[in-house]
Amino acid sequence: MGTVTSTTQSLQKRDLFAVSFGLALSIATAFALRYRGKRLREAPCCDCGHGHCGQKSDCCSTADDGPSEPSGEANEDLEDLASDAHISRPPRLGIGEVLRKLTRSSVPTDTVASDQSRLPGRQRIHVKTFGCPHNQSDGEYMAGQLKDYGYTLVDSLEESDAVVINSCTVKHPSETRALNLVSNAQQAGKGVVLAGCVPSSNRQLAESLGVSMLDVTQLDRIVEVVEETVKGNTVKLMEKRSDLPSLSLPKVRKHRLAEIITINAGCLGSCTYCKTKMSRGKVVSYPIEAIVDRALESAREGVCQIELASEDMGAYGLDIGTSIAELLRSVSDALMKHHPGVMLRTGMTNPPFIMQHIDEIIEVLNRPNVHAFMHIPVQSGSDQVLRTMRREYTVADFSYLADRLKASVPELFLLTDIICGFPTESEEDWQETMALCRKYKFQGIHISQFYARPGTAAARLKPLKSHIGKDRYKELADLMTSYDRNEHLLGREERVWFADTEQERSKGVNLQGQTVGRTKSFAKVLVPRNDSLMAEEAKAENQQLKAKIESLGKLVAKQQQVIVEHEGRLRAFSARTIGAMVAIRFAGVKRRRLISLNDPKEPEALQ
Repeated sequence: MGTVTSTTQSLQKRDLFAVSFGLALSIATAFALRYRGKRLREAPCCDCGHGHCGQKSDCCSTADDGPSEPSGEANEDLEDLASDAHISRPPRLGIGEVLRKLTRSSVPTDTVASDQSRLPGRQRIHVKTFGCPHNQSDGEYMAGQLKDYGYTLVDSLEESDAVVINSCTVKHPSETRALNLVSNAQQAGKGVVLAGCVPSSNRQLAESLGVSMLDVTQLDRIVEVVEETVKGNTVKLMEKRSDLPSLSLPKVRKHRLAEIITINAGCLGSCTYCKTKMSRGKVVSYPIEAIVDRALESAREGVCQIELASEDMGAYGLDIGTSIAELLRSVSDALMKHHPGVMLRTGMTNPPFIMQHIDEIIEVLNRPNVHAFMHIPVQSGSDQVLRTMRREYTVADFSYLADRLKASVPELFLLTDIICGFPTESEEDWQETMALCRKYKFQGIHISQFYARPGTAAARLKPLKSHIGKDRYKELADLMTSYDRNEHLLGREERVWFADTEQERSKGVNLQGQTVGRTKSFAKVLVPRNDSLMAEEAKAENQQLKAKIESLGKLVAKQQQVIVEHEGRLRAFSARTIGAMVAIRFAGVKRRRLISLNDPKEPEALQ
């Protein structure tokens, strides 16, 4: 009985071993067939050299003959390519080498990312402009070209990879701010391009900085300079050109609804305190047709205000046989015909060249689509100081213009400039200036302390004590705040053109972001922020973000479900495989134990 039981148990163990061994053999055979099929697909024909034909022929070996060894590169399956994590995509063109094929050479990821960051047109550029409307227009043109090329414009130095500094040299503070920004950018490891009037008027100073530089006449080449600068090179395009950059270049406006059109560059004056002529040169004017075309194009783009920028508007056209009066009439007529709602604003003009056109100017200023605005710098109310400044007019000349304009243009907005503390200015001279300002009660005064500009004649004069300029500045500023320039507008209904926002000029937090508008007489209208409207806008933005988050959440949930399904299938397959392997191992152990416990002759019977 014991012998029968032992024999029965041995037969059961033998059957279990056979089943387990058969399962393992089936799995191994399946993997072998899959690998063999893959090799067959990859193998070229033995004679023709093409991929496997899939059928028996005279030129191709059959599957029974076995696959030939692959010649050349084999076409890998997509899943195999995806699993090769060490294959890295080569950088795009643009860093001095051609596009390479995919290779299995190990390339660190950070190296590829570094190469990508050096590609032209991929960097973040901060464009900072200082100075007059002409400089503002130049900065907008440079920003437009950079954006059109593909660069991303950012609002701060910290966000940028490189910075374009469009500098101003009229006053010492503005030049100092530009140079400080150059220093900060260098310390932060940013690429720096110094453009504008500083490098154009003082090349020796600019050379000492060791940064890329661009002359004011070369602004249409800003992309080339930035492109080389972000590669680590230093470029200096300082040659002065006789022609002007095109007015049709791409542009990014600082204020979306306000366009600044430069009508000419340079001036014909020889002021002893000014460096403008050193950087901008003599007058070079744009043709009237080009200016009119630019004005119409801007109006089609939705602007509601067009400003004509110039170092001296009155000198426009003297180099090309026309005049400022002809230009103003042409632009006004074109806007009235095609875009009657767009307002035109005149630029700065010195007294000498505007006097012969005063009647035509008055006629244009009274048109419904032209702001009743004139900017005529007087600089001083003393003839003695004006002679030392070499301004080429007298206080009587200025008074003639001011009287004619105020008498003929109702509610004229007359803006002027005053320099406080000029080296030859006595207390009597200053009181004459104060008397002139009290007489006309200017709607606006640009007040500036005297700053000696290197290379100018006034820099060689003995300066006044520093407190004198400061005291006179404060005295004139107090006069400006002593009367209400908009008192005549109280209780009236006026049409307002809104094209600006208070941001940089706002000192208080509550003033930031308020809308700025101008009437026909250029009176300033401020509209405070509507907190409730801002709250509604924020609420709408939050709802949009919430909808996007919900959509992304659904997508993530769907992807997670797919992942769970694949994980389940993988676990099931792993369980089956491990179970088979355990069964095989268990059967082998039991068999060895059975052999050791039974009669030594029984293994022969089992075999």
